[in-house]
Amino acid sequence: MTVHVIDCIEEFKKNHRNWNKIYRSDPEAHAFLSWPWLQEYLPHRERWLILAWKHRAAGKRYDAFLPLELATSQDEDTGLFVDEILMIGNHGTGRTGFLCTPGLESEAADAFAGILASENWTSIRFDRCGAASARLDRLLDAFPEGEFARVDTADEGERIDACGRRLRSMLLRTLTGRNLRDCLNRRSLGIVLERAVALHAFGDFHGAEAGYRQLIRTVPGHIEARCRLAHLLSDVGDYVEAEHLYRTLLPAVPNADDVLHWLGDTQMAQASYRKAGKTFQELLARYPHRGILRYKLAVARLASGQRDAAIATFQSFHDIVSDDANHFLCKTRAQEILIRLMGVAGMEEQEQETQAHEDANRLTAAAQPLLTPLLPAGSSAHLHATPSIYGWKASKLKH
Repeated sequence: MTVHVIDCIEEFKKNHRNWNKIYRSDPEAHAFLSWPWLQEYLPHRERWLILAWKHRAAGKRYDAFLPLELATSQDEDTGLFVDEILMIGNHGTGRTGFLCTPGLESEAADAFAGILASENWTSIRFDRCGAASARLDRLLDAFPEGEFARVDTADEGERIDACGRRLRSMLLRTLTGRNLRDCLNRRSLGIVLERAVALHAFGDFHGAEAGYRQLIRTVPGHIEARCRLAHLLSDVGDYVEAEHLYRTLLPAVPNADDVLHWLGDTQMAQASYRKAGKTFQELLARYPHRGILRYKLAVARLASGQRDAAIATFQSFHDIVSDDANHFLCKTRAQEILIRLMGVAGMEEQEQETQAHEDANRLTAAAQPLLTPLLPAGSSAHLHATPSIYGWKASKLKH
């Protein structure tokens, strides 16, 4: 027996004749399982799939079809994203949700249940079911009570169909209230990423963090989620974990210079000035005309007590001709700092050291993530204007 997943309209159209043949032979078929209705419905839905089952693996035609839809939401209590599977074929009819060649219903239900059990979901919605058919009973029995909960959704209310049957809506739910295997459905990765990024942008750090961590738990190598989580941790002041994440990203991306820059920022935020100096020095060797790197290196040296090296770095702006947008702003700020530092040149050595540290402390005391207070007004904190390694245009399913 073989189950294939159809998840694009072109593939669905290829099975037109196969679908209609089963539809005409199935006594439980109804309008919302018809090929014409689904052909109109599916292109307007964001995420859907059809489980197509063959009784004989070598056969050319399918023997049963189960159309499904996937919805993703964020649980208000836990903040976690959860996935719900909807039985498209119910659609308020009070009837079963899949088509099958007569005589093969139990085997088809078992095959579909096996696929559903391998997917990650929190609930499966059965919309206004009447007296359950044998095939629907078989499907439900594959998820026994004690391991799963069957919940009547009271908010739907009880309804009566044209034949006088009581219709009810039901959720088959995991006992934990989380997805199976505590992971996102792979078809939800792009949706959760988009929502987490939006939450982050609106300042809902808790909700965004939950999304990023779920993505990483589901796909440990999810580069974008790991990087965005590191940005978020910097935003909330958890620089230790942010630094750890940036370090793990260094060997994982094709061009890690942006990541290295962010790593230097977290080192500065933790007052690890010598480490930050080495990081910015490494970057400056590759980008000698980037004013922001030269400026940060000078500040790191000053804050770590390397006054002469800091002065030399601030002065080195005079030797650089650059069309970098930040170069002039950083050069101007460097000149201002040099004037203040040179003002202590006549002091005794101890007084010089004390004043240098006070200057460094004034420059770094209010350090926010990415060193905004240390930068000249209008300058960019990164190598590029946007916090992106390569535009974050990865496919939703290719992580």
